[in-house]
Amino acid sequence: MSRCTNSSIPENVIPALAKLQSEVEKVENSLLELRQKKQEIMQNQLSAGIQKLATLANNINTLSNSIESEILNFQATAIEVNRLYQTMQDSPIFKGLIEEKSIRLPRIPLNIWEIDDPAIFVPTVIRSKSQFILTAKSVDINKQEMMLQQVDSAD
Repeated sequence: MSRCTNSSIPENVIPALAKLQSEVEKVENSLLELRQKKQEIMQNQLSAGIQKLATLANNINTLSNSIESEILNFQATAIEVNRLYQTMQDSPIFKGLIEEKSIRLPRIPLNIWEIDDPAIFVPTVIRSKSQFILTAKSVDINKQEMMLQQVDSAD
């Protein structure tokens, strides 16, 4: 048996401490590797998430532009059809048919279409530095109507 004094460490403890120190270093290295792998996984997930957000933002903006275009096409077509509708209502032939057949029509609207709320918005995503901002942009239907009226007055 080893004798132990306050100032000396028993001989068999030194190799055990060295072995324990080696095991602690291995655990610390493994822990560092795990942290690095976790950081790498999170970085990959973040990059994939940002790429997905960019793709979704692009899809939203594409759909938004398409909706805006369709709204303006709808408006242009409605203006054109409305002119025909009003011309037909004012036509003596149409009025004569109604009188001839004694047709009682309900009140016929002057316009075949109307804008309930001129403030029309479509969603859009703006990318600013490291942010994606989901917002809305206005569809200027008054501008479209004025352009169509200018084209008509030029004809």
